Amino acid sequence: MAITIHHTVGASNANSYLSLTDAQDLIDGLVEDDDVTAWASATTDQKNRALYTAAVRIDRERFLGARATDTQGMQWPREGVLKPDTYNRSISGFPYTLTADYFTTTEIPEQIKEAQIILAVYLNNNKAGLGLSGLEDYKRVGVGGIAVEPMTTGAVGADRVPPMYERMLTGLRISGPGNVSIKRS
Repeated sequence: MAITIHHTVGASNANSYLSLTDAQDLIDGLVEDDDVTAWASATTDQKNRALYTAAVRIDRERFLGARATDTQGMQWPREGVLKPDTYNRSISGFPYTLTADYFTTTEIPEQIKEAQIILAVYLNNNKAGLGLSGLEDYKRVGVGGIAVEPMTTGAVGADRVPPMYERMLTGLRISGPGNVSIKRS
């Protein structure tokens, strides 16, 4: 059965942050690596499934702020999230003050849309990308003496995703690959 993409911002039945047409506009500008080449030969249903799966994976992230409504189907739009690397400068006497620029409750950040596209293209060509247990990439994992030995360099562990995907979510989420908690026992 074919999947239908619903991308209305804030809708209770939304299952994607953008349409396949909007996604294709960005994909057409990407370098033609193996993933982009595989995307070009995929069916519309395969592309929609990849977009849907990428949206589901994005919504597993822990984002800053709060969902805009209790009835929306996706994690975005959100309120109380500062736009990364942007400020509106407003003069209020001396010295000057900076007023933060926040995402609106009807806005999906471009970073979220782009992350969904990058992940969808990757998943279309790497079907097992989200089915990893997290231990496939390690020769040895230890506890006493803390010994972790990866088999390769680069992305390792469960939910191996493209590095560009990770970078696009910087500044929007609470968790991420750089957030590691070490506690002394």
